[in-house]
Amino acid sequence: MKTFKEEYETQIEPYLKQIDIFLKTKKPPYSISKTSELLHITQSEIKHIMAKENVTIIDQKTFFTIMKNGSSTLCHVFARELYCGIPKYYTAENISYIYNLDISTVLQASQQMGLNKFSPGIIKTLFHFIPIQK
Repeated sequence: MKTFKEEYETQIEPYLKQIDIFLKTKKPPYSISKTSELLHITQSEIKHIMAKENVTIIDQKTFFTIMKNGSSTLCHVFARELYCGIPKYYTAENISYIYNLDISTVLQASQQMGLNKFSPGIIKTLFHFIPIQK
């Protein structure tokens, strides 16, 4: 059975790493096309967000403004994590909300691990206990 860990490692984590490397190695301003590619949203969506948020150039700060407002799964995960305040420890409820996972499945996985709070470094282990149907 496929687990959420596999999905996270193929559909979220590599893209977060790409963004991290890009922002650490490239100097702003960033192009709309590259931002679109990294965030998995259309260029027209980026232009719409920029107009709505009164953004004229894409730099490190405005990149995250666009990411927070984007429609891709990656953007939604980022926005929900911001909403939770990027806690030091995550509860099952936080994880369920951030990754859009069924709360009962996350609670069951947390019981299997014998933990009720998770540091960022242990979340992927929890994901291993969360089955997904695809």
